[in-house]
Amino acid sequence: MQTRSKNVIVIVDGWASGRYLAPAFVGRGYDCIHVSSTDKTSHAGYRKSDYIDNFELESSTPSAILERLRGYSIKAIVPGCESGVVLADLLANNFDVPRNDATTTQARRNKYHMIEALRKAGVSSMKQFASESISEILAWYTASELKTVIVKPTMGCRSDGVALCSNAAEIESTLVSNHGKLNVMGVVNTEFVIQERLEGIELMVNSVSCGGDHFVTDMWIGVGGIKNRISTDEYAELIMRGTEIFETVERYVIDMLDAIGVRNGAAHSEVMLTVNGPRLIECGARLTGAQLFAAVEEAQGYSQLSMTVETVLNPGQFRIRADALRKSNQRNLRFVYMCSKSDGYLVNDLDLSQFDQLATLERMIVFPRIGEYLPKTHDTVGRPGYAFLLSDDNQALDMDYLRFRELESKMFQDALDA
Repeated sequence: MQTRSKNVIVIVDGWASGRYLAPAFVGRGYDCIHVSSTDKTSHAGYRKSDYIDNFELESSTPSAILERLRGYSIKAIVPGCESGVVLADLLANNFDVPRNDATTTQARRNKYHMIEALRKAGVSSMKQFASESISEILAWYTASELKTVIVKPTMGCRSDGVALCSNAAEIESTLVSNHGKLNVMGVVNTEFVIQERLEGIELMVNSVSCGGDHFVTDMWIGVGGIKNRISTDEYAELIMRGTEIFETVERYVIDMLDAIGVRNGAAHSEVMLTVNGPRLIECGARLTGAQLFAAVEEAQGYSQLSMTVETVLNPGQFRIRADALRKSNQRNLRFVYMCSKSDGYLVNDLDLSQFDQLATLERMIVFPRIGEYLPKTHDTVGRPGYAFLLSDDNQALDMDYLRFRELESKMFQDALDA
């Protein structure tokens, strides 16, 4: 069977959480085209069969891809994950589609320019400095009189290459070990940003925007973790709408999105609620990563994914839909970051059946397979899986969470034992 669609959705780097976009659009009768910006990242979840055509930047040029896309009637161009943000902006600026201005893309991708955009717009932000020079970064650190700082590649993602440093020697060691390294986004690290360490309550905020109008779809608070370590939260809790913390951070995020030029599409923001108010850690102009959207749908009746798809297809209903969703009931949802305390090659299959005893377990995904290497978990890059616990009873969540950790430890150990 052959079809010819008038309105086609273009997805750039439709892997990781972006793998859910094409099936959602296809399920509503739309055809999708995939554009790959790089072959240097993981293509987890990508299925060629979800698309009517596939273009690869590695074997072509942006102008050649644009020429091919002009043969279609394009309804929207959206990034599937972080690596697709820059190219999606570039392509969208050549079509009459909802988009973010490509001239301000760096404010939504480069970790330094992102914070600078806030400063210029008068939105509260952290102290920072960026350079390709180790000596310049060390000189700024000395002059700043800051004690503990965060150092990371300006074009990185997640906790890859990110370090918490308390002296010049640690900063220099971090820069030397990461300079010239290919990061998880397929970008070679050349420039680094050094930022003050924010302290307070860490929050993850997911949103969808339409024509400069913004809606926070879900907000999470990180729980647990190891002091003086990066990204070691044990789990995150869904924050209820109407609470003081939700409303305070929501107001800040809306101002922040305006400042960095997010006018259309999904965004995932990490915010620290300090004693002086919210401060942005960083923001990605794409869907949140590492999330099972079905669990969020079960908890509140919608998710960032469903809101993104509905907004692309019917932008005129955005505000009506957002106002209605604000009144939806929410259930308690716990986003558990799985952890392996041991490392080695898996010699046995992972037995997930033992988790059936947990009444609150809503969704679970585990990545390692037999024969693969399981690293000891120490940050977001190496997490072996995720789970969601859902209930109206917080006590039940607490009990199942403790049992989950026991079963998790046993499962990984059994899979490692010959």
